[in-house]
Amino acid sequence: MNRSKIYFIGRKQGFGRRRWRISHLENRRLLEMQGLKAADEHIIQTRFISLSDAIWVRLRPEFTTDNEIKRIDRRLNIFRSKKIIMNDVTSFYNYDSKDRTFKIWKNENILCPDFLSISLNDIKNDFQRLISDISGFVDTYGKVLIRTNNETAANGMYVLDRKTSKDKIIAMLKILAERCRTFINYRKDTRIILVEFIKPELENGFIDLYRVHLLFDDILSYYAVTSNHDVFHNCDMKSENLKRFINLNTSLPKIIKDNKKIIKKAANVLGCNLGAVEFFIKNGELIFLEFNPMWGGQASKVGFGDSNIQSHLKQNRKELAKKIPNIYSFLDYENYYKNLYKKIHLHHIKNYT
Repeated sequence: MNRSKIYFIGRKQGFGRRRWRISHLENRRLLEMQGLKAADEHIIQTRFISLSDAIWVRLRPEFTTDNEIKRIDRRLNIFRSKKIIMNDVTSFYNYDSKDRTFKIWKNENILCPDFLSISLNDIKNDFQRLISDISGFVDTYGKVLIRTNNETAANGMYVLDRKTSKDKIIAMLKILAERCRTFINYRKDTRIILVEFIKPELENGFIDLYRVHLLFDDILSYYAVTSNHDVFHNCDMKSENLKRFINLNTSLPKIIKDNKKIIKKAANVLGCNLGAVEFFIKNGELIFLEFNPMWGGQASKVGFGDSNIQSHLKQNRKELAKKIPNIYSFLDYENYYKNLYKKIHLHHIKNYT
């Protein structure tokens, strides 16, 4: 069997004298390169884009400038009709700018939070009307998040509710406007957005967050995490969340099976063929929150939850692997990435040879 060849390109990778060095690979995940090496029966890295069968665009969106997007776009232009390109930069702003993401999803009848976009020109031209619009948005939903539209979730994010004073709204708006001014010169799509806060449907106050990883038209993996915090990360799960974490992931395969079509559509309409979609479930329906082209958070490095949960999962692997195989297959990092790269090869064989 002929091996496929993959070429990586990003802000540093793919350019300059050291363009092929793995040390320059954007968002390199734990044991990912070992997984690529283990898949070398099927696929190998090439130093030459012209010799590649697949090109993987790897970016950390929040650090990627408009000029870097243009440079990568020029490099890819002559290869688009000939090679597999994973997450072409032509789709970059569709997932990097969260208000663009929500607008696309709404136009495609994919459920997601309501939002209000605010540009620096909006602030400059009619500040008082803007404050009125923000107050009205908060009144409508009771609680909203106000943030920049293209930073990672915890940066530049605040919570507004009906008790928030007008003076505090103005203060937060000014802080975020200053953040926008910092970024706007090299990331021109930067704006402020208000996002409807999706209330948990459970009376005990837990918020459950679901993540599904996709490659082409396949679902690679999935998991759910849970917390009773309004804004949380995987690492915020504590021992008291363990039982719910296990129960959620035990029931998750059926949810994925029943909603496979809409999950895939959420990625496809953004023009993306590799990445992770995140969603809540409310009243039995999926509410989509974000698309991440390069997952690489705590779950991809050390595992799920705090040290107590991680220890429990390790010590009870034999029993729990039967209940939540999705968790253990994701934690087997080297084999996970071996399978990912093998799937890229098989896609090339099926569609390009």
